[in-house]
Amino acid sequence: MNKYYISALDEQFKFECKVINLSYEYPGYIGEEKWAIITGLTEEELNERYAEKIASFRPFIILDLAFGKARKKFINNENKHYMRAVRGIEPFDYDDELLTTYHPELVVDIFEEIFLCNETCQKVRSALATLQDVQKERVIKYFFDDKSTHEIAQEEGVSHQAVSQSISVALKKLKNILK
Repeated sequence: MNKYYISALDEQFKFECKVINLSYEYPGYIGEEKWAIITGLTEEELNERYAEKIASFRPFIILDLAFGKARKKFINNENKHYMRAVRGIEPFDYDDELLTTYHPELVVDIFEEIFLCNETCQKVRSALATLQDVQKERVIKYFFDDKSTHEIAQEEGVSHQAVSQSISVALKKLKNILK
């Protein structure tokens, strides 16, 4: 093969593939594969086009281009935080005086906020305690466990209309209590 062909093949390989050393990328890695190739090509296409080139990387794993994008985003984010640390910039470093001068709406007394939150939570707990056990469980599953009426119905072995109606009645009771 001539030098030009080898050079063009290398360029094409670099364009279509990114090779990473797994033991360097993941310290402590002890798997059999030492290399990973990030590419949009299938293993057959890779073998067809670059058999000689990839022979030195065997055994290897093939990773999708989506992994390559996520990896690049992660590396860029890590570099950004590293550079901030080198420059001495604290993450979310707010100057209290600057904050109160230009954004007084953001200044909240944390003790007042905690008190109000605790008071509200206590009212909700008391209101929930007035519900029937089935209603209380369904409301908790629906709002706090983020389950649908169909999921709750399937768990309990009832129709989703029964669950939906039960939650609706419970909410009316809670609204009356929390007024």
